[in-house]
Amino acid sequence: MPIRQLQMLAVLAISLTYSLGVFGTEHEPRSCSQVNITANGQSTAPAGGIGGTGHTSSTPPGGIGGKGHEASSSGGIGGTGHQAAVPPGGIGGTGHEITIPPGGIGGTGIMSAGNLTMVNGYVIAENADKKQFQLMHGDAICVGDRITVASDAKAKIMFSDGAILYLLKNAEVSINDYYYADQEPKSNRSLVTLTKGNIRSVSGAISKLNPANYSFKTPASTIRVIGTDFLVTHLPTPEGALDAGTYTKVISGEVSVQSATSTIRLRANESSHVMLNGTQSVISSDGGSCSP
Repeated sequence: MPIRQLQMLAVLAISLTYSLGVFGTEHEPRSCSQVNITANGQSTAPAGGIGGTGHTSSTPPGGIGGKGHEASSSGGIGGTGHQAAVPPGGIGGTGHEITIPPGGIGGTGIMSAGNLTMVNGYVIAENADKKQFQLMHGDAICVGDRITVASDAKAKIMFSDGAILYLLKNAEVSINDYYYADQEPKSNRSLVTLTKGNIRSVSGAISKLNPANYSFKTPASTIRVIGTDFLVTHLPTPEGALDAGTYTKVISGEVSVQSATSTIRLRANESSHVMLNGTQSVISSDGGSCSP
């Protein structure tokens, strides 16, 4: 087997071993409702919430309780609220109709994706307002967070759907989008971007209920997941004998790796490398190299 392939497999194997160590500490956990945004719910988050307003009063749907509709409209309960042209619906305050999927926490409109259940070392989250937090055991992970892991640190995120994401040394990930409700499978979605470093992912319910909207991105590829356990390493620049790009190794299950030039499928014990220009190669289960 070529030296580069041996070294790549060694890196992925070390990452897997490293991901199994876990540590924790106690403190007052961070919550997504503590994210520093305006009091009326305006933020970069895509949705409002139940409880509080979740949106400014210009948001179309009205509400039950609180402001309601004007007397000249087709309905409404209490107060003056929105104009007659506004369609009905909403729960609590001005809110949104129940069919609006994303929800929110405590009127902030910021979604919680999960919690940090284990951490060792220096792990930082930066929210959409560029405010930084040192993450510790029990802290909430919010949609919009960019999480950076130090070279000697590691952490574990437990998502609401049961998915697990191990953040290994030098990892930098962004929680771009996340929503899970078992009664709304078509609205379930998860998108995580790995900018650099190493992660290990164990899929949860979203990958089974709505696999088309469950994916990981790197600067070189998009990885779509079908109920699996896999490792991803992205190297922005070469390291030793390893070329820059995205390395993916499947432990169990199956993933689809899409680049600018092609799409390949990987199964258990298979690995791939996507170069920064999109060129892909596969290392088969017996260690041999083959083209997509």
